[in-house]
Amino acid sequence: MNPFIIKDYAGPAYFCNRTEETERIENSIKNERNLTISSIRKMGKTGLIKHVMFGLDKSGKYETIYLDIYDTQNIGDFINKFGTALLSKTESFSRKISRMADTFIKSIRPKISYDPLTGAPSFSFFFDPETKGEKTLQELFAFLGSISQEKQFVIAIDEFQQITEYPETNLEAALRSNISNLHNVQFIFSGSNKHLLASIFSSAKRPFYQSTELMNLEEISSEAYGKFIADKFKQLKIRYDKEAIQMILRWTKLHTYYVQYTCNKIAGNEIEYLDEEEVKKIFLQILTEYEPFYYEYRNMLTLHQWKLVTALARESGISQVTSGVFMQKYGLSTASTIRRGIKALLEKEVIYNKAGSYYVYDVFFSNWLEWKYAI
Repeated sequence: MNPFIIKDYAGPAYFCNRTEETERIENSIKNERNLTISSIRKMGKTGLIKHVMFGLDKSGKYETIYLDIYDTQNIGDFINKFGTALLSKTESFSRKISRMADTFIKSIRPKISYDPLTGAPSFSFFFDPETKGEKTLQELFAFLGSISQEKQFVIAIDEFQQITEYPETNLEAALRSNISNLHNVQFIFSGSNKHLLASIFSSAKRPFYQSTELMNLEEISSEAYGKFIADKFKQLKIRYDKEAIQMILRWTKLHTYYVQYTCNKIAGNEIEYLDEEEVKKIFLQILTEYEPFYYEYRNMLTLHQWKLVTALARESGISQVTSGVFMQKYGLSTASTIRRGIKALLEKEVIYNKAGSYYVYDVFFSNWLEWKYAI
């Protein structure tokens, strides 16, 4: 098995560090504080949540539920996903719990579907669209409140900011009201759009205002990640230069997914001795593989936006985007045009803002732009 996991969670042996973050989340749960975790994409947020849940499950003291609502579009989708996760989790419970589900939940019905290729059955639930969404939510939370008397629940809702895109405007208030009535249930809300998450939890006009502890997930330290990579290389019997590992960390900017992907490629290439030249070959291989997709980005952006994102990549982060020096260096037009371009690129999640500076979101794309458009 390649030890550098790039999707899902494979257990503590394949998880790098995050000791402080893990302890903080566990402390919030043990002390019955709901928590909101925000980070940019590809920083390992989902892996961290599943790592914590792995430990909670192993302790035998908790029931954990994880759901990603990024692909939901309305309250019906949310109810389907939440209801399926909750009711599937209780399938192995006692008959008493099953009878409770029948008593509390009237608006959700079981559904069995079959994989068209393998024929394998899949068990899920669906929401009756003729029933009011708020009523079904109330039923689900009433059921959750009852079964949580038997055992403490921890529920993680990933990409929680997606609820702001729903056509229903009252969902936040309905969720907040139902959650506030629960005991013995802790929630972890997480997401990758900091602006939208902040608007949910930090605006005094919103139902979830100051209802959770807030946590921002940053990069793993170069020392911790370097040690993790070195240990895995030793297990694979890959000899290496220390500088080769540092090159990987600098090139990936310590963003979890990009570190994992690069090291996964190295492990998959069965390299016996990793020096700087071998690392450069891997870098080139990755950029060449992704190049067709990056050229497609040009069709998604205006000419000015393309010039602007290229300039940001070559600067590796800059705050003074309307300065005369920056504009002249990259042949950009007026300050007002740059501000409009920055706004559009932020909305498209091509770039992000960190501590007042702008960076290209996709680290490999940023590296490709630097490589292709170097002076």
